[in-house]
Amino acid sequence: MILDLFYISLIVFAIIAIQSTVLRNAVIYLSVFSLICSIVYLLLGAPDVAIAEATIGCTLSTILYLVALKKYRIFTVYYNFHINDEAHFDAMQDEKEEIHTIFGHFSNAQELQLDIINTSASFTKLKQSASYDVILFHSSKGLWLHGLRNSYQYNELLNYFEKECSRDYHAKFIHEELEWADEDVDGVEEEETDNAT
Repeated sequence: MILDLFYISLIVFAIIAIQSTVLRNAVIYLSVFSLICSIVYLLLGAPDVAIAEATIGCTLSTILYLVALKKYRIFTVYYNFHINDEAHFDAMQDEKEEIHTIFGHFSNAQELQLDIINTSASFTKLKQSASYDVILFHSSKGLWLHGLRNSYQYNELLNYFEKECSRDYHAKFIHEELEWADEDVDGVEEEETDNAT
């Protein structure tokens, strides 16, 4: 009778873990699943297997998963917003709000804590000195996104951004290896500064 209850519990927690949309919760459910497994092994007369399951499956694996999730928790975005043409002010403000919304939805979907830092620093300076996941340069001439090519978060962001954007931003997606990226974006910065003066 007791074993039957544990068997049912295993099925329930396995289904909950699979259906969970939050990774952290799924890890906890799997940990409980593993703990119940170790109890079942003990009741079936296999204490050595029960100890191994409790040590590795319930404790060690859970800690490793949670540490891995915590490592990629914060998503840092440097946002350089240039608006020197008053005629485009309202349109660009709408674009800015939509971009913030897209980044917010992306962070929630990926279970990341979004940290958007508004800055006036140049693209080149940010690349050299800042610790970032994405640099976003937004002006009336277009939108530039820059991230590391080996960052799976950045690649996921590009796919999400192209899918969710309802406006045409003339977006240019820049990767680390493209040497023309600095000249392109900094050229826009210089041109807008000249126009302002």
